[in-house]
Order: sequence, then structure tokens, then C-alpha cells
Amino acid sequence: MALTKTRRTQAERSAETRGRLLQATLDSLVEAGLAGTTTLAVCHRAGVSHGSLLHHYGTRERMLAAALAEVYDRLRTRVVEGLEALPPGEARLDALVDLMWNVFGAPEFKAVLELWLASANQPELGWQVRPEVAFFDAAIQPTADRLFPGVAERVPEFPVYVSLLFQLMQGMGLARAALGEDEEARANRRRVLDLIKSLLRNAFAEADARAEASDA
Repeated sequence: MALTKTRRTQAERSAETRGRLLQATLDSLVEAGLAGTTTLAVCHRAGVSHGSLLHHYGTRERMLAAALAEVYDRLRTRVVEGLEALPPGEARLDALVDLMWNVFGAPEFKAVLELWLASANQPELGWQVRPEVAFFDAAIQPTADRLFPGVAERVPEFPVYVSLLFQLMQGMGLARAALGEDEEARANRRRVLDLIKSLLRNAFAEADARAEASDA
């Protein structure tokens, strides 16, 4: 009996094309930088026509903003799914630091950096990119509150610690993407990550001690 091949819908074909274009955009940003990420270069990587790119995104700037939204979604999902797989407690806190570094130290983060820097000097790109950055930043604290509800309730400074962790990771990711990393740098990074874990554990332990003292 011959198998009947199911024909894809127009929506499915469009979604596949958009996915190929976004992946090609991210690959190009990582490998060739913003200057090398032209619409023609992206179309060549994706194996689609220039007309198809224009149909789905209209302009290069809108395509770049969509790629940023895509990589943000991937990075956020990687952290959330990793943490949700762990039980509450100190192990989850340490895992947060490791997962965050896996995100900001990933090759994909270079695509984010390329768009950040370019948006500062190219208003037409900034108008497209900044809303995606703001949306991602706005989701950070609610996500942290959901993943660490006990800590968020008993540590008044928890939002500051979350912001500090993001700032540190972004700075470390920038240094790695811009300067590379040798064995000495990797060893130093490991020491920094261990210190961050220790600082967070101690800060939250002190908060617990203050809460217990006030309840006594």
C-alpha cells in the first residue's frame, strides 16, 4: 500500500521560511558581524529568494529585530527549562549562575552584541531593536520571582541581585566575544563564577537569618 505524502499548508511553509531566514541571520551575525549580514547574504545562507525575505520582513532592520527576538527567546528558554528541572534549594541557585553563563557565553550572544552596538549609532535599526531589548529586560524579574519564589519573598534586595547577575554575565559575555578566551582567562572565569555563587549563597543565608531573628 503506497503512503500518501501529506502536503504542507501555506502557514507551515511560511513558518519554515521564516525560521530559515532567522537562523541564517543569526549565523551571519556571529560569523560575519553586522556589516556582513546583508539581505543578499542572508538569503544565500537560507536558500531563499530576496523577494521572500522582503515578503516576510520588509526591511533588513525588521529582519534583524526578529532575529534578536528569536535568540532572546532561545536563551530565556534555555535558562528556564534548566532551572525548572532542578529541585529548590542551594543547587538551583548555583545552577542559575552556570546556566546564565552558558547563555551569555554562548556563540549566539555575539549576535545580540552586534545588534546592541549597532543600534546605538543607527537610529533606523535602534527603533526596531530597542523594543525587543526592553521586552526581554522586562521579563527578567518576573521570571526570577517565579523560579525562586521563596527567595523573592524573604530577600528585599532580590531584584538588585538579579540585575547584578545579569550585568556581570553580560559584561563577561562581551569580553569573551570581543577578546576571545585562553586557558588563563577560562581559569579566571571559573574563579569568578565560584565567587558569584558564594556571594549569592551568603547573601540569601543572611536574609534567612534576619527573617528567623525577627520571627523569634
